[in-house]
Amino acid sequence: MDKEDHLPQRKANRKLALKTRLNASYREALENELWESLNKLEHRVEILMAISCDQRASGCYELAKVYRKQAMETKVYAQSIRKLLIDLA
Repeated sequence: MDKEDHLPQRKANRKLALKTRLNASYREALENELWESLNKLEHRVEILMAISCDQRASGCYELAKVYRKQAMETKVYAQSIRKLLIDLA
């Protein structure tokens, strides 16, 4: 085979290499965003639990339950993201 016969294959290889780099870059950016989201959700859980405790201490038991429920729902979302990130590793 001469040099011209290899040109289409070389172009395809370069294109695949570029696509792989872009995919790796995209995956890294997505993973970073997921970690950031996880941190924010976990922080939200802490805040909601603190508010719940404050409401309970003030005698507002129903309101405390509402905040605790929101905290637990948020914790489930955070756990889902954490599992996804662990599975990606």
